[in-house]
Amino acid sequence: MPLPTPRTFALVVASLLVPVLVAQDAPELTSGPAAGTDLPACAVYAPSGPFAGTEFDAAQRIGKGPGVLLFVHELTRNTAPMITGLDRLAVQLAWTGLETHTIRIAADRNEAEAAVKRSSDALQLYRPVLVSTDGGEGPGGFALNRKATLTLVLAKDGKVVRSVAFTDTGRADLPKLRGLVEEVTGPIPTDATALREAIERRLTRDPERLRQMTIELALLLQRTERTNDQRMQRSARPEAPAEAAKPGDVVPQRAREGKPPEDQELLALLRRAIQKAATAEELDTVFAAVTTRVGDDAVLKKQAIDMWKLMLSLDYGNEDGKRRARSWVEKHGGK
Repeated sequence: MPLPTPRTFALVVASLLVPVLVAQDAPELTSGPAAGTDLPACAVYAPSGPFAGTEFDAAQRIGKGPGVLLFVHELTRNTAPMITGLDRLAVQLAWTGLETHTIRIAADRNEAEAAVKRSSDALQLYRPVLVSTDGGEGPGGFALNRKATLTLVLAKDGKVVRSVAFTDTGRADLPKLRGLVEEVTGPIPTDATALREAIERRLTRDPERLRQMTIELALLLQRTERTNDQRMQRSARPEAPAEAAKPGDVVPQRAREGKPPEDQELLALLRRAIQKAATAEELDTVFAAVTTRVGDDAVLKKQAIDMWKLMLSLDYGNEDGKRRARSWVEKHGGK
């Protein structure tokens, strides 16, 4: 076989490099207003929730404070974790003055209103999803890209801090979401003492706002505890007898271990640990609190071991939480 000429060899190399160079030069998907610009007006309608039946300007409600607008171009199973994640952060970080709104962009407003109401109820959102009144393109000043599934717009002092487009999203993006939100709220301390000092320093002195925040946090806690208790109760029920296995069948075995703790403080910590959306910082706090609570008390130590075994056998929590639970059991003598 004759050797390729220099010109032929160069053409082959070029043909191989072109896709790589094109991929490297492909611009990242952009959606939303540019950083540094005034936060544009954003007219929305609330089908349910605290603003039910009203139209208002979501940007105006944010005003000069830290704020987040999450535009939902596709309401799917994959975008749901980000929607619930932001809803949770809105309540957790309310003491910073954070104001958030999740907004559905759709051409058919009537259909969108019915859909977001169903979804908000199913996801148990404290702040249900709103609907843009500007049709399928969304509010004109936001330059939203239809190829994005979600567009996150961060604002502070009435200016856009950053706009981020998401095309393939899910639970894995929750830590990134929290990091982005902290760009407008400021870093949230992970140390309990520092966090307490930050809350005392920044918490509003307005009695009515404090009252509303207390109600919001109480409702969130009650909803979370009810959901977790229902899950554990369902899992603890005896399983129905399985049909007799046929020759050659593989019968899955799922051993149930442990039990919920009797100690109410440990039970509250377990509820926090099994949250799928729990961040590394939240889990740091939870596991440190368990160790502090247990101390040298053999009874509480046994309850803690049993509760982590229950969490693991039921496959609750995210991977980081389950890894920590296994380590805690191994370290403290659980077999």
